[in-house]
Amino acid sequence: MIGSRKWMEINQGSLSFKEKINLLKQTLLPTTYKYAKTFIQSHVNHTHFALHDVQIPDTPMVKEAMAELENTQDRVIFHHSWRSFFWGVGIAHSKDWHFDQESFVIACLMHDLGLVEHLDQYSCNCFTYESALRSESLCLKHQYDASRTKIISEAICLHMNGYLDESNQDLPIEALLLQQATSCDVIGTDYARFSKTYAKDVLIQHPRTQFNSHFKKLLHKESLNHPQSRTALVSRLGLPYMIQLNIFKE
Repeated sequence: MIGSRKWMEINQGSLSFKEKINLLKQTLLPTTYKYAKTFIQSHVNHTHFALHDVQIPDTPMVKEAMAELENTQDRVIFHHSWRSFFWGVGIAHSKDWHFDQESFVIACLMHDLGLVEHLDQYSCNCFTYESALRSESLCLKHQYDASRTKIISEAICLHMNGYLDESNQDLPIEALLLQQATSCDVIGTDYARFSKTYAKDVLIQHPRTQFNSHFKKLLHKESLNHPQSRTALVSRLGLPYMIQLNIFKE
């Protein structure tokens, strides 16, 4: 599958011409449709799920993932990563999905590390692959379960696909959640799934200050450094404009 951990190992994150066409066929229409819906949908009315209901696993792995994110000294991406976690938990609640909360929060905290802080030891052609490899190193250090390590890595690699088919039973729930949660935070898709109170509380705790402009700069840099990556492809197709026009205010 394009964007998967296995695909990354073979291609290092570079898309062939045929893969670009296939990815467009898979993602363009559903992503555009979901984006358009953000401007006409209203928030759900229920308020029985609140921010204080979300429990963050207090484990050594999570603490070190938090430290790695903090060490980037990028407050914009710090808040984006945490918002993605809370959006993901809210999406899972709205769909009655059960997921591994520890693996998911680690994936959220580490998914953009390669975008904001490239390390010379990695020669990947996609920031998600570097982020995934760094998550794998952390998992290995903590002797994390191999199957859960794979889930984290797969979720990070796939989150830039733009759209993942929920009916694909080969995809871990955590991968679906990370893709949908990051899309929610970047362009506003699925935002209407949350109550106004829940959404407001997340944004107060993790504000979007300068996110749109900062994230567009990071995408531009990534596109220049890796012109055959998914980031470069979706940027050429208009992702920066979708960010600029999203329903959020900076």
